[in-house]
Amino acid sequence: MDFFMSQDPLGAAETVERLRQKIDPFFEVVAEHVKGSHLSGRRLELDAVARPKEALLKDGFANINIGFYLRDPLSGPSGLRDMPRKAKELIDLAHCRYGEFGALPLIVVYPGFFAHLRADQRQRMGEQSGLFERIMAQFNIGELKPEGKNLVLMYHSTRYWDSVFGVNSERGHFTPLL
Repeated sequence: MDFFMSQDPLGAAETVERLRQKIDPFFEVVAEHVKGSHLSGRRLELDAVARPKEALLKDGFANINIGFYLRDPLSGPSGLRDMPRKAKELIDLAHCRYGEFGALPLIVVYPGFFAHLRADQRQRMGEQSGLFERIMAQFNIGELKPEGKNLVLMYHSTRYWDSVFGVNSERGHFTPLL
């Protein structure tokens, strides 16, 4: 079964390796399990930091380090009810400095905010899902999600990049929050 179509929950170290296989043509993973220091002094961790490869840069992708959070942040029986708490966890990641990488201009959630939802559940959410995505973008948080065999990086409820059509050149000014 294709990884993108698997219903198995994300978890364990194998997830970083599986992600690495999917993004390898486009991004280079430069570090895994990267510890960050939050403004409050708490220690937080990102699953991976990657940077775009040369071909992506030539296509107009921003020359930045990207943090990867490899969990479905809204999964589980109380996922949607816990939206505010989960959003805070993601926002906290954006307010960290990650050692030699410093503050990251973009944190990407993989496989996306609402990847676990069925189409009918997403439809019932309606505009709420778009609002959530736009709020997260205010804190430099986007999502890398699978669409069949295509990977799509969504930021501010729009496609910043996808593996078929490339970079949306109208988007993409990323500045770290710190």
